[in-house]
Amino acid sequence: MTNHDGDYIVLAGSVVTMDAARPRAEALAVRGERVVAAGTLDQARAALGEHARVLDLGGATVLPGLIDTHMHLLWTGLAHVLLDLAGERSIEGVVAATRAWADAHPEAPWIVSADGWEVEDIAERRLPTRDELDRACPGRPVLILRCGHEGAANSVALKLAGLTDAMPDPPGGRLGRDAGGRLTGVLIEPPAIELVRRHMPPPDDRARRAGIAAAAREALAAGLTSVVEPGLRTEELATYQGMRADGELPLRVTAMPLQVAGASVDDEIARLTGLGVGSGFGDDRLRLGPVKVFLDGGGSLGTAYLREPWPGRCGDHGQLLLDPDALRALATGLVKHGWGLGVHAVGGGALDVLFDVLDQADRVAALGPLRCQAIHAYLTPSERNMADARRLGVVVAAQPTMQEQFADRLIAQLGRDAAAAAAPLATWRRAGVRVAGGSDSPITPFQPLRGIWQAVTRHHAPSGGPLGPDERVGVDAALRMYTVDAAYAAFNDHAVGTLRPGMRADWVALGGDPERCAPDELRDLPVLATAVDGKIVHRA
Repeated sequence: MTNHDGDYIVLAGSVVTMDAARPRAEALAVRGERVVAAGTLDQARAALGEHARVLDLGGATVLPGLIDTHMHLLWTGLAHVLLDLAGERSIEGVVAATRAWADAHPEAPWIVSADGWEVEDIAERRLPTRDELDRACPGRPVLILRCGHEGAANSVALKLAGLTDAMPDPPGGRLGRDAGGRLTGVLIEPPAIELVRRHMPPPDDRARRAGIAAAAREALAAGLTSVVEPGLRTEELATYQGMRADGELPLRVTAMPLQVAGASVDDEIARLTGLGVGSGFGDDRLRLGPVKVFLDGGGSLGTAYLREPWPGRCGDHGQLLLDPDALRALATGLVKHGWGLGVHAVGGGALDVLFDVLDQADRVAALGPLRCQAIHAYLTPSERNMADARRLGVVVAAQPTMQEQFADRLIAQLGRDAAAAAAPLATWRRAGVRVAGGSDSPITPFQPLRGIWQAVTRHHAPSGGPLGPDERVGVDAALRMYTVDAAYAAFNDHAVGTLRPGMRADWVALGGDPERCAPDELRDLPVLATAVDGKIVHRA
């Protein structure tokens, strides 16, 4: 296969356009960065000329480039340069890996782990303590991170952060303590993690660029041509801006600024509105999305904020990371200046708070154009939540692979019925709510075909079949989650998400037809080629 930049025809076994006016075609005509025709081979030739170059993909199926609406591209890429604990199976393994990484990187001022590993894979089913991390590296600060909601620091890191046994828990977070009240080094939820993280020098611009480039190569090879990157700090946004300016950003990114943990609401409103831009600002390659805000914890961690107490936990509803009045003031202040919010809200109690806040904000400025997101939103959303989401134009940013990865923990904590009802994709859609697909990589796998497969099958190996079969969606609906509806969430639906004349020529060629193969084959369909702006950027 040669690189067909410029004008060319893509000839395939079938083209799934995701365009309601013409759902299927046999050929695409591409001129420069745009699709100019989608139809028969003769129609494609008429658009480009009889002697146009033809890229014959044989029996492949071509789709619009796939879009992940919740991928931490930077975190995913930094896993290549940070301490990687994904293969460890015991606390001793974690200690040994930490010691080995520290010995191999004597110049590193901090030893920091990547997020993409699972406590459930560790025999002890817990994070390491400060004493265990002190054994690994007694002379330098260590910060072990997992999934953005848990961490563990050694004694040096705790001292640098000024954390003592007498310090109270920060609002919305928790500092782990032993029976005697001594800090164990465990940090629960972002407000606690940030007490240590803010003393850590961030990766420099060169490391960030290398991480983004590495993760982008993997994403393109999986068929992704666009991602929404949730929760970026100022220096991280600057790296994306620099890559865009230097022509080094190989796929489309919608960047969501992160609300600074611990900052006052007034300071955050002033910081963001002072930029003079808002959600949707940018171009088709790099654009700003909503502001990322954490409202509650995680379902698999038992810290999501539920309407009823967690079973066996005597009045404990979970963790609200942000006071509802603070969220109300933040939302009202931001929407007046054109900023939407993308709010991490997992539990039903958090969703009730979120939609109450957004309803009030909508009276200040119409929310619809701001494309606000309810992120995750998978534990017991109510009918009222769904009606509010539809009325306010809120997008649900869902990650189907979370259902697969966290199901066993939800069953253990909430029971099988609650786990089966989690991530109610079909019910959200029946309620008329736009649902966009994503992964939350590096927390769960980013391969979009795996997410599509999970949305269609609700696969759960221990059950020997689907978990919550009523919440399965059809293949067309699953594809929409990663194309049409994802493009809308990314503020790029005018440019990508469908293959029709005038749209950007972002496409992916698969070694099978997702609408005609068996559902269990969806996950493993080969990605043969990926193109962005008409340029082939990945070939199998």
